[in-house]
Amino acid sequence: MKILGFGDCCVDYYIHKCTAYPGGNALNVSVFAKENGVDAGFLGTIGTDRIGQHIIACAKAREIDISHSPIKEGNSGKAAVNIVNGNRTFQSGYFGNEHGVGTLYPPMLSESDIEYIRGFDLVHGSCYAHIENQMVRLAAMEPLLSFDFSSEDKFRTDEYLGNICPSLDFALFSCEHMTDEEIAKFVDKVRKMGCKNVLTTMGARGQRFFSDAGEVYEGKAKIITPVDTMGAGDSFCAAFLAGLLKRGWKKGVLLRKDMVVPALADAAEYSAKNCLIDGSFGNGLEIIM
Repeated sequence: MKILGFGDCCVDYYIHKCTAYPGGNALNVSVFAKENGVDAGFLGTIGTDRIGQHIIACAKAREIDISHSPIKEGNSGKAAVNIVNGNRTFQSGYFGNEHGVGTLYPPMLSESDIEYIRGFDLVHGSCYAHIENQMVRLAAMEPLLSFDFSSEDKFRTDEYLGNICPSLDFALFSCEHMTDEEIAKFVDKVRKMGCKNVLTTMGARGQRFFSDAGEVYEGKAKIITPVDTMGAGDSFCAAFLAGLLKRGWKKGVLLRKDMVVPALADAAEYSAKNCLIDGSFGNGLEIIM
């Protein structure tokens, strides 16, 4: 079983510690999938700066295959962060309007890349990676396609959803700010657009999974006192997807209760433990920015 994180990598720069932690949804998912017993790769643009070199070193140390990741001259993406009572808080505008190489040069899949991707069971991307058109190219292939839509309204317009949902096998939405009624109505729209498996995360309220078999499953959050919530959603998503694959999920297989329920429980346990470390998965680099 193999999961490919496709799209973004960056660092989360902790202002109060002058430390940069590797991250980005696609890189996180590949690292977390590996920790959950699934082979993993990452395909995304990496910069030539010190941060990019650190990301490469961390991926190799964790045996994440980055052989198809393009290396581009320039700076890596970065987000400024403060930790307040264990919760990560992004500081918008700290780095001005500077864009990293991932935004400037999002990966465009070559024929060699396409052949490489055929060796994976699942490809995961996100709304921040600028790879929507490339995900659509993969729709007819054997690997399952999953996509993280985060929580922003701009990624929930009919136009945006209509362009990518028909290509997906799995969609993840952060819905902590929504009522149960709003979630049900929204998920119904997403499923009618073509994506039949939808996971909604709701913070302390847990998770709700709407399956392609028409079932709705409730997952419970494991309540802890967090050290750092960075990567909490990505760690849950990766563990859940890995759990489904290990229980036999592939294209054409309807997700059953005996596959979904234990995968939800395992993912909640793993995500809670991940909130007890700094950064998405540690490996901080002390650096002044």
